Amino acid sequence: MDLIEECYAAGWTDGLPVVPPTRSRVEAMLGGRPADRVVAVLEPSGAEATLEKIAANAVMAGCLPEYFPVVVAAVRAAAERAFGLEGVLTTVHSQWPLVLVNGPIVQRLGFNTGPNALGSGARPNATIGRAVNLVMRNIAGAREGGLDPKTLAHPGKYSYCLAEAESVWTPHHVERGFSPGTSTVTLFAADAPLCLAVLNAQRPEQILGTIADALPIAGTYNLAFAGEVLLVFSPEHAAICAGMTKEEVRAWLFQRGRRPVRSLVGLGVLETADLLGRRERFDDPDQLVGPVRSADSIRIVVSGGEVGGYTALIFCSGRSVVVPIEED
Repeated sequence: MDLIEECYAAGWTDGLPVVPPTRSRVEAMLGGRPADRVVAVLEPSGAEATLEKIAANAVMAGCLPEYFPVVVAAVRAAAERAFGLEGVLTTVHSQWPLVLVNGPIVQRLGFNTGPNALGSGARPNATIGRAVNLVMRNIAGAREGGLDPKTLAHPGKYSYCLAEAESVWTPHHVERGFSPGTSTVTLFAADAPLCLAVLNAQRPEQILGTIADALPIAGTYNLAFAGEVLLVFSPEHAAICAGMTKEEVRAWLFQRGRRPVRSLVGLGVLETADLLGRRERFDDPDQLVGPVRSADSIRIVVSGGEVGGYTALIFCSGRSVVVPIEED
């Protein structure tokens, strides 16, 4: 049987063909690292993610060996208790791990931070995101029909990897306590992006007002659970808002990105909150509710093409986790 077909038969693929993880390819990916070193124990399967197993999935995804430390860092982040991997993978909701890369490694490995930043075409973005998803499938055990029961899911389950571009704003990883010279991975439990268009904007309020209006969308888990929100500003939108710091943008959006409970009656939100055990947020009809509990839970990065007035709004469950990339 053809090696690619053997991978299909073994259930190792995400539906697309993979690079067969031959011994020589896996060893090249390991680059002399000890194959049996355990990086993490991944739920819900409880399986050990050894360097060898992670390397095999990185090979299948099409990674180059120099990408391997980024994949390993993402696996370490997924295993952090704060991320809640078992809940992320086993819920019927569509959330899935999104990998955000920051620091010098972005330019060194050639991540795409320009046009199609959340799309196809760049090998580091595409294969690293895919490798993480294959690890979720083949080590953590999140397979459809079994421990992965998602009702609809979204295309990020093939590959969901973004790198932040340089801008006038403080980089995400520096805001999270790392030095500018440290390369990091941040893992979010993320829904699909919602692209918001504000074309020919002249003032920050035009852009931020549009985002604020979209934040308390009825039907999102965030309105019941109040997790995090990731905003991916295009360079054009970031330049228009550059007179404000990220902190000021977050505060502005937090104050205006909420709506009174009474405006949600009849939209199914209260019934969802009942089912999820979160009705207490909605007891007072005059209470303002939004997708986050504090401004700090609005995460902001810059990426994308120079032309176009767009910002992507990504609703995220739980808490994101940031870890340094250990290059050796």
